[in-house]
Amino acid sequence: MKNSRQNTAAQILDSLKNDIISGEFLPMQKLHIKTLKEKYNVGTSPLREALSQLMAKDLVVSKNQRGFYVSDISIEDLTDIYQTRAKIESLCIEMSIDKGDDYWEANVIAASHRLNKYSKQEAIDIDEWQSRHGEFHEALVAGCMSPRLFQIRSSLIEKSKRYRSLWLRENVSDAATLSINQNEHAALMILALERDKKAVSKLIEEHIMTPVEIIKKSLSQL
Repeated sequence: MKNSRQNTAAQILDSLKNDIISGEFLPMQKLHIKTLKEKYNVGTSPLREALSQLMAKDLVVSKNQRGFYVSDISIEDLTDIYQTRAKIESLCIEMSIDKGDDYWEANVIAASHRLNKYSKQEAIDIDEWQSRHGEFHEALVAGCMSPRLFQIRSSLIEKSKRYRSLWLRENVSDAATLSINQNEHAALMILALERDKKAVSKLIEEHIMTPVEIIKKSLSQL
């Protein structure tokens, strides 16, 4: 019975998290327990468990005697998340260059090829593009081999997803922007394989910070 409850909580966690990240629930919107139970066909206990876990991920906040709300978003939070992400990503790639072997190099090349090939298609599915894009960046940092850094990196990526969706909707379908983005991916691959830590560190930080100004404009219009 315990395993069944945990599985249900895990399912509602994924569903509710994805709905918050995609914008189905707006910042500071109240999450009514009754409505959520009906929407996700789940009991009160696993729902509250999922909400508690989303609080730990900074996607949900609890107000005394007033229930649960979607956490707010702000330009300050956006900037802090992305600046920290850029530094962590840079450190992970530098460590990958120090530790990465032939298998690391091969995986970087393969992931780059898959992303580049898909990016050239006329019709781009955002979910598929995100998957291949994530795999490429994962391949770049895989040689780092630091579980602690991977944990921090994963947490920052999770926190950035709500903001990132604002950029993706406007730019993945834009051929010019996508071309620039893919040129940067190709350059990252080459610099990583050449073991040029200084150059790849500079480029990855610039690459990660690219969406920030675009997202700021989107936030100002909300």
